[in-house]
Amino acid sequence: MNDGSIRHSSGLLARSAMVFLCVAMTVVLLSCRQSAPDYTRQHEDKEAKEMLQGVWVNDDEGAPAWLVRGDSLFFPDATSLPAVFWIYGDSLYIQSSNVNSYLITKQAEHLFKFRNASGDDIRLVRSDDKRLLPLFAQHRPYAINFFRTFDVDTIANGGNRHYDCHLHIEPTSDRVIKSVFNNEGIEVDNMYLDNLVRLNISTKGVGIYSHEFRKHEFSSFVPKEFMPKSILRDVQLASADTSAVCFDAVIGIPDAASSYVVELRISKKGELSKRLK
Repeated sequence: MNDGSIRHSSGLLARSAMVFLCVAMTVVLLSCRQSAPDYTRQHEDKEAKEMLQGVWVNDDEGAPAWLVRGDSLFFPDATSLPAVFWIYGDSLYIQSSNVNSYLITKQAEHLFKFRNASGDDIRLVRSDDKRLLPLFAQHRPYAINFFRTFDVDTIANGGNRHYDCHLHIEPTSDRVIKSVFNNEGIEVDNMYLDNLVRLNISTKGVGIYSHEFRKHEFSSFVPKEFMPKSILRDVQLASADTSAVCFDAVIGIPDAASSYVVELRISKKGELSKRLK
């Protein structure tokens, strides 16, 4: 074989490889586009959605699982926010804070089977029991911590100096959403309200400090990605001496152990300083 033939064969191979690569990339891009939430919702299976309307219960336990009405899923517990859903291909898509897809393994008029986030097979059956409807609150007027308002009066002893401290904690209108998995292994949203903490300190009947603390005041001490998921959970008396009284501000995930603690040091002259503990 002469050099011209070799060069010709090499060129053919290169062009063939390039064509194969382009085809492969097209398939991958098309596959990604068709699995994207926007695409799947625009091309949803309306017939499958209509078949899912109504109340469904867990076939193993008979416990209510969800109420499907229109584009929304309503859950029987008092904490989970309704979620938007659609069906595309062989998957159920549920949109709350995140969009999650769950493999559908069987759908019929009175049967719905899918695989949850843990890989467990969930079997639901349709129920015509009207008595179950009141279990599905179709609006959420209150956040979980809506009524958590309280006051704490404390005398902090700092040697020969006493600090009269009053703490008032109440929820604000700032919503914080926490995602959890329910009994069916579906990610759902719980709503909380952030708190404000009002601190008043006096000594010998003279006020030395007064301030309303909010979560954003501690943003320099808490990772940026942690802040949107957290609330100002509490402010607690930590210590006192002749020169200052100290409190711990707790910024944490609602109803979870994850938190950051920032020390608030208020001097006898009412000067505030902060540090991460």
